Amino acid sequence: MSETFGHTTYVGLEGETTEWGDIQRKMGNLPPRPPKFVPNKFVPSADTDDRDDPSRVARASSRAELESMEDDFGDDRFLEEYRRRRMEELRVGASVPRFGSVTEITRASFVREVTDCSSKHFVVVFLFRPHCGKCELVETALDELSGKYPGTKFTKALAGDIMPGYLDKNVPTVLVYRSRNVCATLIGLDAYGGERHMTVEGVSLALNETGPVCVCSGDAGDGNVGDDKFDGNDAKRRQYAEGIVASMIADGRAAREAREEG
Repeated sequence: MSETFGHTTYVGLEGETTEWGDIQRKMGNLPPRPPKFVPNKFVPSADTDDRDDPSRVARASSRAELESMEDDFGDDRFLEEYRRRRMEELRVGASVPRFGSVTEITRASFVREVTDCSSKHFVVVFLFRPHCGKCELVETALDELSGKYPGTKFTKALAGDIMPGYLDKNVPTVLVYRSRNVCATLIGLDAYGGERHMTVEGVSLALNETGPVCVCSGDAGDGNVGDDKFDGNDAKRRQYAEGIVASMIADGRAAREAREEG
């Protein structure tokens, strides 16, 4: 029922008609009745409910998603699948050596700690001498990197002990070993941007020019696979370069202002 300008109009069900309406349609005074709506016959679709599929665990991207799945399973299959996969992850994780610190070595232990170990992993050797300011800068950076990238072995040794007669002007020196050979030699601080612009990120990028030395385990396995496919980190390299340029510009402005004030 509807009201228009004070008049009440009664409207019947859809498709319903009256005898008067039928007469008027026969006389052509009313338009033909629209065809009666008939819905399509219901056909059940294929069952795509995967709530009881344990493989959903592998597709989960967060802990919250895993927890939301727990109520979907009608039995213990979810927990069993989750347990099996977690055990596999732990097993794989346990097979990856975790160094996590800078190990001090001597000439007597060099072959065991460096040469032999480099057959499976990257080994960084830091040669230093006491009371050397530049050496302290490099050592601080390597200490941080060793904790951040435990898949790579970081070591340090007195330069004179490892190589008697090694010139003091060549320290600090960083050697990168792989497959029982030296694959990179970094002398001084120039490779890291110089003493004024050296950062931990700069040391990391310099080491990564050799291969996946400073990468997380998930990015390049345990460091002994995919070496030939590693292309460094272009985004980090660009960001580091931009930081160096900005620092140099700031230094130039400061020098110019100092000259103008003088």
